[in-house]
Amino acid sequence: MDRAALLALYDRHERIDARPYGFDVERTVHVVRHLGPPGGRSWVIHADLSGADVDAVLAGERAYFAARGGEVEWKHFAHDRPTDLRERLAAVGFVPEEREELLALDLREAPAWVDEPIVHDVSDHGPEGWDAVVGVLLVVWPELADGFVERFGAELRSCPERIRLFLARVDGAPAAAAWTVRSGPDTPFLGLFGGATLPRHRGRGLYRALVAARARHARSAGARYLTVDAGPMSAPILRRLGFVRLTTTTPCVLRTSAAPA
Repeated sequence: MDRAALLALYDRHERIDARPYGFDVERTVHVVRHLGPPGGRSWVIHADLSGADVDAVLAGERAYFAARGGEVEWKHFAHDRPTDLRERLAAVGFVPEEREELLALDLREAPAWVDEPIVHDVSDHGPEGWDAVVGVLLVVWPELADGFVERFGAELRSCPERIRLFLARVDGAPAAAAWTVRSGPDTPFLGLFGGATLPRHRGRGLYRALVAARARHARSAGARYLTVDAGPMSAPILRRLGFVRLTTTTPCVLRTSAAPA
């Protein structure tokens, strides 16, 4: 796997050309913005600051989003330039949150576990599985109740071809949940999200079973690569499964108090 080439491919499909549901895409000379409703959450998903007055660009972005109100997450990737961009973002008020690893798996060189029998009760669903998935997510991550459930549920209902839900059950009851997202029909990437397991069911291999089920789905859907922004709990598991680290990512969040006009 040529990591530099794959990372460049990822940048093009998943950052520069991505068109997420429910967001307006706005491109300036230096940044790509994914804009939510005024007062809601938005993203700066990509920046090309080569040859720019970096501090002036950052000050301009801060002023722009302060005027809109709400929150903005500048999705910082470790290969972004300049090398001190994360520190410069922090200096103008974008607060760095927990760092994650961007991992990838080439499905054309998939390890044997992808095709091994899944010994757990795992099923995949469209919108009809949403309530069961939410039931697991809100136990594991109760903070998602603040806007995420409504926003993601609307995306699932409007673009069911982009999202597939996965449930692992124990004794017939939902015990772990995850999903996949494909940002567009032409991208070679399919993203893994979720992977939440109820505390009493951890240690049984449900997380790995959900990864395997999603890998098979991705391959059948024609995706070449699985990608995931992995936290400190899941990253070691995924690396043992053959995922390769492409870079690290850091959400840098600016919270403004301005109300939309």
